Amino acid sequence: MQLLTRALQLLGAAASAVLISADSRCFPDDFLFGSATASYQVEGAVKEGGRTPSIWDFYCRTQPDVKCANVADDFYHRYQDDVKLMVETELQSFRFSISWSRVMNWDSETSRMRPNPEGIAFYHSLIDQLNANGIVPILTIYHWDLPLELHTQLGEEGWLDAEIVDHYVDYATLLFHEYGQKVNYWTTFNEPLSFVAGGYALGMGAPGYTGSLTQAYTAAHNVLLSHAQAVKTFREFKTNKVVNDQARIAIVLNADYAYPLDPKDPDDVAAASRKMEFDVGWFLAPLVTGDYPPIMREIVGARLPLFYGDQPKLLKGSF
Repeated sequence: MQLLTRALQLLGAAASAVLISADSRCFPDDFLFGSATASYQVEGAVKEGGRTPSIWDFYCRTQPDVKCANVADDFYHRYQDDVKLMVETELQSFRFSISWSRVMNWDSETSRMRPNPEGIAFYHSLIDQLNANGIVPILTIYHWDLPLELHTQLGEEGWLDAEIVDHYVDYATLLFHEYGQKVNYWTTFNEPLSFVAGGYALGMGAPGYTGSLTQAYTAAHNVLLSHAQAVKTFREFKTNKVVNDQARIAIVLNADYAYPLDPKDPDDVAAASRKMEFDVGWFLAPLVTGDYPPIMREIVGARLPLFYGDQPKLLKGSF
């Protein structure tokens, strides 16, 4: 009995230690637990509501191992039921992306993308459902699904063409006007490292380009300039009350964290650091310093584009 009593005492002490440890690592009160989706991955309804094809609709048809998302999760038709499930599972937030080719179509007369009211209305309804149920909407402006016609009109270069910046800002501006009073959390891009490297270097995502030593750097450059211009517009719209005063905007970055093979070997430590600079620093450093990491300038050399004029100033602090 004494042995059992002692065992229970030890278990109680261990449980208390676990509780103390858990309490010390609690999330802050304003932390938002939620989930996230991407428009092409979940919406389906690729030919409904005035939506036109994106580069992923084309890419999936050219890749035997890639399944097209014509139906996907059928979120376009089932979003109201999905919001109910979010309530049941007590989600506090929901991050979703807008389908550029659903809210805008190519206008051959103006050579610009024009608003598609039916597509815009779909996201109004989704956002209204989220807000009505106490779920915080987090809106991602771009999650890889560039409108196919825009890509084609840019000589099938997409993010390689500097003109994409103006088109992206037009698109972001439309969203700010439409949803600026309903959404307080915005992201300009989701994981640019993935779609830039995958789509413009490795051939592992739309548009599927591979083999170039410069394209990924060019695409990333235009992504960063698009981000900076969109943030500038967003902040101006806050001043003009187009966007809520409390609204915030950022960018979602990703990377696989690198550890040195031997923490005591300076070469291994330097290699791990370089890897992080080429993954995270590639997109984060320009937002903090106005330029790419020095190690990238050193290694990539002339293949890495330069920022000119007021571009460094525009980039610095755009987070």
